[in-house]
Amino acid sequence: MLSPVEHFPVLIIALSLLSAFTILVAGRINKKSCCFISIATILVQLLMAIFILNHVLTEGTIHYWLGGWMPPWGIEYLVDALNAYILVILLFLGLICAIHAKSSIEHELPEPQKVGTFYVIYQLFITGLCGITVTGDIFNMYVFLEILSLAAYALVASKGGIALRASFIYLIMGSIGACFFLMGIGFLYSVTGSLNIHDLSLLLPPLYGNKVVQAAFIFFIVGLGVKMAIFPLHTWLPEAHPAAPSPISAMLSGIMIMVGFYALIRVLFTLFPSYYNYGLILLILGLLSMTAANFLAYFQNDLKRLLAYSSIVNMGIIATGAGVAAYIISSVSEPLKAPPEAASLAMTGALLHILSHGVGKAMAFLGSGNIHGSIHTRELSKMGGIGRDMSFTGYSMSVGLLSLLGLPPLLGFWSKFLIIMSVALAIKSVGGVVLTVTFILLLFNVIYAAAYYLRVTKVLMIESGAVRTHEAPFPMVFAVSVFAVFCLIGGLFPISLIRLAGFAASAILGGV
Repeated sequence: MLSPVEHFPVLIIALSLLSAFTILVAGRINKKSCCFISIATILVQLLMAIFILNHVLTEGTIHYWLGGWMPPWGIEYLVDALNAYILVILLFLGLICAIHAKSSIEHELPEPQKVGTFYVIYQLFITGLCGITVTGDIFNMYVFLEILSLAAYALVASKGGIALRASFIYLIMGSIGACFFLMGIGFLYSVTGSLNIHDLSLLLPPLYGNKVVQAAFIFFIVGLGVKMAIFPLHTWLPEAHPAAPSPISAMLSGIMIMVGFYALIRVLFTLFPSYYNYGLILLILGLLSMTAANFLAYFQNDLKRLLAYSSIVNMGIIATGAGVAAYIISSVSEPLKAPPEAASLAMTGALLHILSHGVGKAMAFLGSGNIHGSIHTRELSKMGGIGRDMSFTGYSMSVGLLSLLGLPPLLGFWSKFLIIMSVALAIKSVGGVVLTVTFILLLFNVIYAAAYYLRVTKVLMIESGAVRTHEAPFPMVFAVSVFAVFCLIGGLFPISLIRLAGFAASAILGGV
């Protein structure tokens, strides 16, 4: 007999789908009700996710069989410490962005009467994110990935004009990525006859030398690499972020590409052995992403485009952390009952950085939306001193940017510190040129990124030149202030968050 909490994974999905339909109907009667229905729905989903996380940490993994069909015949929702952790983060970000959208979206949409449609698609967007996170079936993961992607294309295009071009580029790239992912699933199904991720992990070991399985491995990296905007598969992201409404930019950068990363590590670490050397692949992609995107970000005058390239940098940092963990494990010859300390530390840092980057970057994008709503520009050269007139927005954005920079005692410091320390430990225990080069490039990129984060902070808070203006409406100010407080308190008292990220890291590394 399942406990009530063990039904929550499927209820989170069902409630979100029902809410999308409810918003569609309610929007025809009273458009002002749409945002409140969405906010209330996501709040209930967040509370469910917190109960799920508590249950997983105290009672163990949740296995929910849809329709009572036992896997691998039926679809299984499987929630362990990793996806319970991701679920709480994405719903927390989704809730705050929905609150911000209450005021911002009315000004950003070219046709305010389509606010109801926006919230319908936004709720489907949340549905896709939750579905990818909780499912234990790889084809079901693809289905939710398509729901998420279709909603994202529509949300990016919602502003019209140049946003239509950005959305089209995103659609083309996203469709290519989805096709690669689907082909990888089809290839695995053709040799195993199963779609359940756990079942696949049991069936694949004798088939690791099979060319079809090896092709599937490559397809997964390419397909999900597009979704997580890793270099050189990132080209859609700098176009989509500036064009999208601010709450959507925040969600695309803060959590959508991170859910793509979650899907990738869930597939790689669960289905494929370390001798496929995906640790080295993740390291190369992560370091390339950091270096190339850092260089491009430095020369941007469009604030949202700068933040978009910064998202690719941080995606590279996260991929590097996971790559270090996988590389260390692949370098140990004897069978492991538990991952080495440096590998656990690297993955903990990567997962903590999902939280610190998600909160910091969402805050930066929402803050840029506040500024754009007041002075109608995204050009940094025209924002001199705007943070002094919009004090709540200015100080909150400064906290977010300094957290992304990695300044102690803010939350972003701890995630970067854990990843850097894990590489240093790995050099001491494993050694090798690869880890030494990783350490040098990682440190260089973390320091280099500080240049443009400090430049933006200086423009907002110290320089002059912006037209005099006033603070944004309360819901928009509230959203950035919540994120700022979270970055500060999370940085001052990081132990609980690090412990949560550690449990999540153990869930994905423990079976290696």
